[in-house]
Amino acid sequence: MNGLSSKEVLKSRELHGSNKLPEPKLDKWYDFAKEALSEKITMILIAIAVLQLFLGVMGVMDLSDPIMILVVLAIVTCIAVKTGLGVQKSAAELRAKTSVRYCDVIRDGKVQTINKDELVVGDLVCIGMGQEIFADGYLIEGKISVNNAAINGETKECKKTPVEGYVHKKTTSTDAYTNQNCLFAGTTVMSGEGKMIVTDVGVNTVNGDTLVKMQTLEAPKTALDIALDNLSDFISKWGTIAAVITFAVLTISGIAQVGFGEYFSGGVLNIIQKIAQNFSVALTIIVAAVPEGLPLIVKLVTKQNVKTMEKFNILAKNPGKIPELAYVDIICTDKTGTLTTGIMTPKKIIDGFGNDVNKDSVLWNNIKANISLNNSATFDSENNITGGNSIDRAVLSLVNPETYADIQKKYPVKLKQVFNSSNKYSAFTTKDGVTYYKGAPEKLIEHCTKVMDSSGEIIENNDNDTLSNAITAMTSNAMRCIAVTMADGDLVENEIPNDMTFLGIIGVVDPVRDEVPSAVKTAHKAGIQVVEITGDCIETAVAVATECGIYKDGDLALTNDEFEAMSDDEVKSIIPRLRVISRCSPNTKLRLVTLAQEIGKSVAMTGDGVNDSPALKRADVGFGMQGGSDVAKEASDIVLTDDNFASVVKAVELGRTFMHNIMMFLEFQLPINISLLILSVIYPMIATGALLASVQILIVNIIMDSLNSLSFGGEPPKDEYMTEKPIKKGSGLFIRGAKKRIALSTVAFIALYGIITFSPIANMFASETEAMTARFALLCFMAVFNGFNIRTEHINLFNGIGKNKLFSAIAIGIFVMTFALCNFAENLIKVTALDFKHWVVVVILAFMVIPIDLIRKIIKKKRENK
Repeated sequence: MNGLSSKEVLKSRELHGSNKLPEPKLDKWYDFAKEALSEKITMILIAIAVLQLFLGVMGVMDLSDPIMILVVLAIVTCIAVKTGLGVQKSAAELRAKTSVRYCDVIRDGKVQTINKDELVVGDLVCIGMGQEIFADGYLIEGKISVNNAAINGETKECKKTPVEGYVHKKTTSTDAYTNQNCLFAGTTVMSGEGKMIVTDVGVNTVNGDTLVKMQTLEAPKTALDIALDNLSDFISKWGTIAAVITFAVLTISGIAQVGFGEYFSGGVLNIIQKIAQNFSVALTIIVAAVPEGLPLIVKLVTKQNVKTMEKFNILAKNPGKIPELAYVDIICTDKTGTLTTGIMTPKKIIDGFGNDVNKDSVLWNNIKANISLNNSATFDSENNITGGNSIDRAVLSLVNPETYADIQKKYPVKLKQVFNSSNKYSAFTTKDGVTYYKGAPEKLIEHCTKVMDSSGEIIENNDNDTLSNAITAMTSNAMRCIAVTMADGDLVENEIPNDMTFLGIIGVVDPVRDEVPSAVKTAHKAGIQVVEITGDCIETAVAVATECGIYKDGDLALTNDEFEAMSDDEVKSIIPRLRVISRCSPNTKLRLVTLAQEIGKSVAMTGDGVNDSPALKRADVGFGMQGGSDVAKEASDIVLTDDNFASVVKAVELGRTFMHNIMMFLEFQLPINISLLILSVIYPMIATGALLASVQILIVNIIMDSLNSLSFGGEPPKDEYMTEKPIKKGSGLFIRGAKKRIALSTVAFIALYGIITFSPIANMFASETEAMTARFALLCFMAVFNGFNIRTEHINLFNGIGKNKLFSAIAIGIFVMTFALCNFAENLIKVTALDFKHWVVVVILAFMVIPIDLIRKIIKKKRENK
C-alpha cells in the first residue's frame, strides 16, 4: 500500500503513456480568413468588385471603386483573422484552466496531491464521495457506489467492493461496467471511500475516445447569439427588399429619362456598365443595412469579460452564460465556505448534561476515539490534516497526530459507513464490536437512551431537555453542532440502533467572510433577493444570515421539513419573502430553483456537493466552487476559485456590464444602419446617383464600427449598474428604453443629413463629389459624437471616461482618419479635399447630436425626480 516509487512513475509513463488527453485541433489563420470571406455580404462584394474590375480594364468604368472595395475587404479579413485567433487562444486558455483537476495518490509511501494528467498505470489513488474518477482501474480497499452514466447512460448507482486475489485483464465487454470492483474514467463516486489501482490512462481508458470527441464539439448558440442573428436577419431582409426596389427605380428612371432604346444602346459593355452601376447602388443599401460589426463585438466583449472575470476569481466555464447574469434576480447561496470562510474551528464541547467536557476525563478519551476513527480526514506525511469535509477536518484538529496514530492502531476497522448528505451521519465498528456514530444531533440524539458521564460511567437518561437547551444556545451563537455517540454491536448500513450511549456535542464555528455583508447589501440595492441554503440547523442558519444582512425581522426562514410540507403553489407564494432554508436537502434546492423559474425568476445557484449538481444544472446560472466536488464543478457554468459569495455578486456586475456594452454598440450601430438604409433608398429617387459610394459605406460600416466595437467592449463596470433592477426575463434584446434612444438618434441623423443635403447649406458645395465627401465626413463625425452620448446616461459626457482610455483614443483616431481620407484618398474612395468653412459646417452639424440627446437626458431626469 506504499504506491509507486518516483522511478516507477517515470517508467510507467514511458511504457503506457500520459493521462493527459490530446488537445482539440486549433484553426489556422487561413481557416478564419476563409470563414470571413465566405460571408454572404462579402461574397457579393467580391463578385461586384470583380465585375467592376473587368469593366474598368475594358475602359468603361473607373478602376478605383473595385480596388478600394478589395482593399477594405482585405482589412476586414485581417481584423477577422486577428479576432478569431485571439478568441481561440482565449478559449484554449480557459479550457486549460477549467480542465485542471486534482486527486490524491500514494507514492513513495506518502499521500500526494497531483494533477489528474499526471496519473500513470499502477498508481494507488485515494477516492471518496463527490470525486470524479480520472482513469480506469479497480478497487482494492473500501466500499463505494459510483454513477456510471458517463459510460453507459445508467443513472442507477453501482456498488463496488474489492475482489480478493483479483488479477486485472483488459476487456471491451460492457459487463465490466457493473461488475464488483472495476472503475472507469469519467464516472463519479456517489458515496463511500476507498483506494484503487490504475490500469489504463488517457485515450486508452474506456471513456478516453468519447472525452476526446467531446472536446471538439461546438457549443450551442446562446440566447444572445440567437437574438443577434435574428436581428441581423431581420435587417438584412428589409435591406435586400429596399435594394431590389432601388435597383428597379434607378433602372426605370434611367429608361424614362432617355428612352428604352437610348438607355440600352452603346454596346454590350455599356449596358453591363449601367446595370452594374445600378447594382452597385443597390448593393450599397444592403451593405448599409447589415450590422457587420455585431458578431465581432460579441466575440470581443465575451473575450474581455472572461479575462476580467478571471482577475476577480471567477472562471467562466461557459462564457455563453455571462449575459444571463444580467437577468439574475435571486441568488441561492450555500453558507459554509461561501458566506463564511469555510475554515471550521472547534469552539465548545459539552456532555449530555450541557456541561463543558473535561479534557482529562474518560469521556474525553471516548470522544477522541470516536472522532479519530469515525472520520474521512487524516494526517498526511507532514502531519497536516487532509481529506474529508470541513467538519471532519475541524473535529480531527482536537486530536494530535500521535494520539490519532495510537487510536488507529489500537482499534482496527471492522465495518465503516462514511457520511453522506441523505443519512447525515457516519459510523465505524471496531474489531471489539463497538460502533461509534458522528452526525447531526437531531438524527442521533433521539436514538440515545443512555449518557456517559465524565468518569466513563453509563447512566440511563431519557430527559433531553437540558441538552436541547444547551444545543439551542450554541446554534444561536452561529455554532454548528456535531453529535458523537456509541453503541455495542456491529453497525447495520443505513440503520441507527435505538439504545445508543450519548457522548457529547462538538460546536464548531465558521466566521462570516469580511466582504460578504457589503456584497449582500450591493445585491439588495441591485434588486436581487439572496436566499441562504444550508445544512445547518435553523438557529445557526438565521444567526449567520442575520450577520450577513440576508435576514431581518419579518423575513421568512424555513426548515427543510416545513418547505417540503408546502404545496407548489404555497412555495411560489412565499418565495419573495424567503431568506433562509435550513437542513436543506438536494431535492429542496432543485425544487426551489424550478418553482422560482416558473414564476419568472432568473436563478443563480451555488453548490459544491455531488447532490447539488441537478440544481446547478437547472439554475439559469450555476456557480460551482473550486474546493467542491468534481461533479458540482462539471455541472456548473461558472467556477469560483475563491468559493466566495462576494465573487457571485461581482459576476452579476460583470454580466450587467456585458449586456450594457452590447447595448451600447447596438445603440451606436443601428442608427447608422437604419438611417443609411432609409436615406440610400430615398436619395436616388430625389437626386441622381447614390447617397454615398459603396466603398465609403464599407469604411463606415466595417472599419470604423469595428474600432468602436473595441472601445465599447472596453467600457468598465459602472456603479449605477448595481443600482438598476435586473433585466426582466423575456424582455428581449432591447432593454431600458434602448428602442427610444435608437429611434431618436436615427431621426437626428436623418434630419442632419436633410440639412446638409437639401437646405441652403447644400449650395456651399460646388460639385457632387464635394457634397458626397461632406456627407461621408458628417456620418463619421455624427457616429463619434453619438458614441459620447451612448457611453453614459450622465449629463457630463466625460463621466468615467478615464477608465476607458481606448474610447478617447479611438474617437480621436476616427476624426484624424476621416480628415486624412477626405484630403488625401480622393479618387480612391470618391472624395475630394474640403476647405475650412466646409469642415466647420460638417463638425457643427455632427456635434448637434449631443445637445439633441442632452435634452432627452434632462427630460428623463426630471421625470425620475418627480
